[in-house]
Amino acid sequence: MKVFKQATMMVAIAFIALLLASCTSTKDLNQYMLFQNGRDTLATTLKETIIQPYDLLSIQVLSKSINQEQTALFNLFNAGTGVTSSTSSIGSSAVKGGDNLPIGYQVSTNGNIEVPLVGEVKAAGLTKQQLQTVLTQKLSSYVKDPMVNIRFLQYNVNVLGEVRQPGIKSFPTDRVTIIDALSAAGDASDYARRDNVQVIREENGRRKFYTVDLSNSRALFASPAFQLQANDIVYVSPSNSKIRTMNTNPEGQRKTALILGLISAASFITNLIINWNR
Repeated sequence: MKVFKQATMMVAIAFIALLLASCTSTKDLNQYMLFQNGRDTLATTLKETIIQPYDLLSIQVLSKSINQEQTALFNLFNAGTGVTSSTSSIGSSAVKGGDNLPIGYQVSTNGNIEVPLVGEVKAAGLTKQQLQTVLTQKLSSYVKDPMVNIRFLQYNVNVLGEVRQPGIKSFPTDRVTIIDALSAAGDASDYARRDNVQVIREENGRRKFYTVDLSNSRALFASPAFQLQANDIVYVSPSNSKIRTMNTNPEGQRKTALILGLISAASFITNLIINWNR
């Protein structure tokens, strides 16, 4: 009878442990339920990207007239990637070529680009549309009825932390959101805290930190960090369970579990023998 009671007690303990584990799993699953809070219809408008120092721009100049030869000088830096590595004598803001390097107009530390014949033009702090307007006015002395088209050649975001594929992610457009960045990184890992995603951004020479909660759609889409800027850093924090795992010694855990298992088995066998001999 005592053996039966002991066996029943062990089954009950195992059942309680399983119940507690299931409760913990349910609690942990809440972090995977994205966009659940504040699911009202929201009007989200992505803003025009502001040009920053070190941005690399493609500036294509055309003319509304038949004669397009007058624009050739201004389009040298957009001709392709197969230029030589020697420094171009026209425009110091052009990137030196190479087989794998994009070329274009690079914004200097002071926020300027250097355009052939025109000279330095302030670019940082302007949107693409604003810079197009400025260049159209300045090029009108050299090109008849000029048209200017500008796009970003390198729009990079660095994604780090608990994601499946961390690293620098490049995008063909400047309208990049934090969702785009996480998708490019293969989504957050199973050990990520989706309610504590950090965005680190440099503005006017100072670093700003934003916290994004992916589980709250209203806060997410209203966050100034929802739309990313070039060279932003997105850091996905680890969950508490991951931190506890990192702070423990796996080999020590295995040994402790083995010893406790042996002690439990030995105790059960001993009690079984004692009760059998009575």
